[in-house]
Amino acid sequence: MATLLVAAVFGWASYRLTVRHPATKTPAPAAAPRPAAQTTPGSQGPVYYSNEVVVLMYHDISATKKPGDVITPQTFAAELALFQKKNFHIISDRKMAAFVDHNGTVPPNAVMITFDNGYESFYRIAYPLLKQYHDPATLFVIVSWLYPPYRHGVFNSLTWDQVREMYQSGLISIQSQTYDLHQAVQVGPDATSAASVGRIWNPATGQTESLDHYRSRVGADVAKARQLLQAQLGEPDVDSLCYPFGDYTPEFIQVLHAAGYRYLYTAKIGRAVLPTTSPDTLFRINSGTPNYTPQGLVDTIIGVARASARTPSYKPPQRFVEVWH
Repeated sequence: MATLLVAAVFGWASYRLTVRHPATKTPAPAAAPRPAAQTTPGSQGPVYYSNEVVVLMYHDISATKKPGDVITPQTFAAELALFQKKNFHIISDRKMAAFVDHNGTVPPNAVMITFDNGYESFYRIAYPLLKQYHDPATLFVIVSWLYPPYRHGVFNSLTWDQVREMYQSGLISIQSQTYDLHQAVQVGPDATSAASVGRIWNPATGQTESLDHYRSRVGADVAKARQLLQAQLGEPDVDSLCYPFGDYTPEFIQVLHAAGYRYLYTAKIGRAVLPTTSPDTLFRINSGTPNYTPQGLVDTIIGVARASARTPSYKPPQRFVEVWH
């Protein structure tokens, strides 16, 4: 994948376009020096960072080889064990919300675990391991995949019964990844982008979807996702969403706010969440790649947290849109 930064600036808005070429094997992350820990008086273990949260993003777990960001059950189990051994504290999305709203604090070495899309491997593999270690997690589901359960090759979705069971455990928060915007739409003669941020181009007329129509289309989708989750779970706090493909724009954010979403997670910028981080761009790191070893992930978490602490005033781009050719 080659990434091209386009210097198109409207006010403060900057665009990042990614042009996808034939897939190449992603090299494993380079080994970094092992971060040294500090020990504070009265602490139960080493403190690597404080007053920030590193949010991890996973997708699928499988014992058999699959394409994409898929890790093995053994890897995930080893990561959870190492988090516990190394004194990381896994926090819930409610604790994160209070932290972002300046209504609560987080423990040292805070980590939040998230899974995207809603694959059935979460229920079958990840959920039992999370229960074993008493670690909370947030699951962002593509709600349309539950009607009926999505079956597509080696990737299968959860069912409503599984989602309800996990939610009722009190350990798993169920949040939105839209109803059906996790797909590409045509935005030009030879270009597509995420349906959540792209304004659809009509090849028959050569016209692009109006801003009003875009807002109506996307607004109806995200409102439907939230309403269905609330109805199925009896949960008033469906207030978080992860951006499909990690892409966002000011227009999409406005639509999400109007639909009742307050905490919005991206995947484009690998940083920790600090007290200065906007709830519109809650950063995550892609921990679900098979390139990481458990120790490599721990080292990355610490490195990301410490690097983020050195730049607390960082402001992400207002607009982050991939265009695929």
